[in-house]
Amino acid sequence: NAVHAAKNDRYNEMLYWTSGAFVLIAVPVSVHGIIKHLVNYYMPQVQKYVIRILFMVPIFSIQAWFSLCFHSAAEYIRAFRELYEAFVLSSFVYYIIELLGGEEQLSQKLRTKDPKHGRHGFLLKWCGAWQMGRPFMMNCKYGVLQYVLIKIIATVVVIVLQSLGKFNSGSWGWDSAYTYIAIIMNF
Repeated sequence: NAVHAAKNDRYNEMLYWTSGAFVLIAVPVSVHGIIKHLVNYYMPQVQKYVIRILFMVPIFSIQAWFSLCFHSAAEYIRAFRELYEAFVLSSFVYYIIELLGGEEQLSQKLRTKDPKHGRHGFLLKWCGAWQMGRPFMMNCKYGVLQYVLIKIIATVVVIVLQSLGKFNSGSWGWDSAYTYIAIIMNF
């Protein structure tokens, strides 16, 4: 048993150093990209979203490394990442809208599209067809923003349940909060 524990300690130490090395590579590379966008800030309506997206690399890599180093606090550290991910998801939708010319221009482009693009597939036929144009774009925006809201609420619930000792990540079962949160977040 002592031999096995020593091997685990060496493995964990190697894991910390290897992941730390990748963090030390990823963070400067992404910060360089962020600085380049800030120095060449000639399209602020688009670049502000790009910068938010680029910040995912340092935040996610540092979060992953901290979770390895501070295993007992991993769920709390992951919660911060989940909240930033929700923010970036909404930023990505606005980024796409800006790339396509803004809301008004996108609405006009969508009005010219075939109405068949507003119909849902087999599983979502009950939703009905979406009218192309502004209603289609707004439905897409609302759908993403609803998911962002659910993600934020689920993250807060996980933090509360974790602090009460009632959340076991990876524990599947009808009596496990993890099961229900995983189903809600992946449905």
